[in-house]
Amino acid sequence: MASNGKVEKVSKYETLRLLEKCRKDRDEAIHRESVMREKMRHYDSRMRSTEAVKQKLKTLTVDNKELRKQVKTLRAEIGLESSPKFQGKTTRDIINDLHEKDRECSCLVEKAGKLSLTIDELTSELANTVTSKTLLEDQVQSLQQSLKDMTNNQRRLLKLWEDKKTQREQLTLPAIPQRPGQKPAVHKAVQTEMSINSSQKLPASAFETKPLRRETERIVKGLDRRSITALSNGNHI
Repeated sequence: MASNGKVEKVSKYETLRLLEKCRKDRDEAIHRESVMREKMRHYDSRMRSTEAVKQKLKTLTVDNKELRKQVKTLRAEIGLESSPKFQGKTTRDIINDLHEKDRECSCLVEKAGKLSLTIDELTSELANTVTSKTLLEDQVQSLQQSLKDMTNNQRRLLKLWEDKKTQREQLTLPAIPQRPGQKPAVHKAVQTEMSINSSQKLPASAFETKPLRRETERIVKGLDRRSITALSNGNHI
């Protein structure tokens, strides 16, 4: 009885092991089948694509033959076959030449665009220069007018100073005895001084010419050299 039970147990173990092996074989077979099906699907797709490419190639070959005939006819019609410039050149060579010309045209268009931008910049700079020139001319004209007014003022002050000096010299001279019946002589400078209102009289320092000259020189030297240079450049433009 013990030996029969042992044999029964071994038989069950072997059966389970064989069953597990069959399951693994089944799973592997299913996996291989799936892989083969995917490969067949890709292969079928490539075959269909290949057939489509073959059909397209056949169509392109027919179209190419037709185009060659048309190109040959057109070359004869436009005189390329008899032209020494295109004699011996194939259609491919002519197309390459046209592509080269197209690239040259593109480069020229790009250069023209850059030149247009440069012209715009120079035009803007020229407008700014003309504006600066006008402003500087106005400033120079104003300074010239101021200098002219200061010069006239200096001359007037010098004239007053000379009159004042003459008046003082006349006042310091000894009195001349008057003849009987003669009216005392009154100097014109005295009348001029007496006729000037006290509020209109200039101070004594106004008759000094040195400070005025220094002020004039300072204004003249204060002119901006760069403005004068820019004005000169604007005149050259």
